[in-house]
Amino acid sequence: MTLQFDHVIHYVHDAYDIKHSLQSQGLHAVNGGRHEHRGTYNTLLHFDLSYVEYLGIDDDDVFKRSKAQEITHSPFSTIAKDHFVEGFSRVALRTRNLEALAEKLQRKGLSVNGPVPLSRKQPDGKMLEWSLLFAADPHSDLPLPFFIDWQKSDEERRTELKHKDIITTHEAGPLSIAYLAMAVNDVDETVKKWSKWFDLEADVPTSDDTLNAKVRKLHLPGGDLLFAEPTGTGMVSDALNKRGERPFLLAFEGAENTNDQELRGGLYRFK
Repeated sequence: MTLQFDHVIHYVHDAYDIKHSLQSQGLHAVNGGRHEHRGTYNTLLHFDLSYVEYLGIDDDDVFKRSKAQEITHSPFSTIAKDHFVEGFSRVALRTRNLEALAEKLQRKGLSVNGPVPLSRKQPDGKMLEWSLLFAADPHSDLPLPFFIDWQKSDEERRTELKHKDIITTHEAGPLSIAYLAMAVNDVDETVKKWSKWFDLEADVPTSDDTLNAKVRKLHLPGGDLLFAEPTGTGMVSDALNKRGERPFLLAFEGAENTNDQELRGGLYRFK
């Protein structure tokens, strides 16, 4: 069963306002749509099929009635646990046959919830449907990935998204997601567990001087997962002190201008 990087959730207070900030930097961000039964909405920033979902709440009453934050192991349960602070929250991995994956993860000792069918209204008024599977390790503070089945092939989705001008070129360059970085207390133990649970290939430990951290990667089509353990003061130690074990940095390849930017509680690295 193949897992691929699908998207990372960046929780924000105003998902429409951030779209204009991204566009001003040469990034092609678009309105995603509304989750009408949950009082939430999103802006999307695609790099082929991998993307960033800027997720916000636009109807507090509907959101509270939906009890989305009470759904076991869900992204909003994590966002609520983080007191609705802006920043990266959870990563979604794409696959098919979530029922089989749920059984496999349970056999490996993880707690699961789902698959759960979901939908949202798109800007053209059409409904988009998908299924999610949530998982958790009761012994870890780092939220596990959740899993998504779009119920169609990658090529079908790519064709549809290009037709809707959601996947297109960026003025900032031929960008792709290189990795999502997560701050952790013990990089070797975390990589050992994630590699076992999700059957991912891990590389050897290295030192990243820009992060002042020991780092290791798990390799995924569409974007790697990088785990960083601080070896001194710097971005990783700051991230751990502020939010605990969480995603904190998203890195891109192919940028015309290389730099690091802070945006609504998340760090973006263009290289």
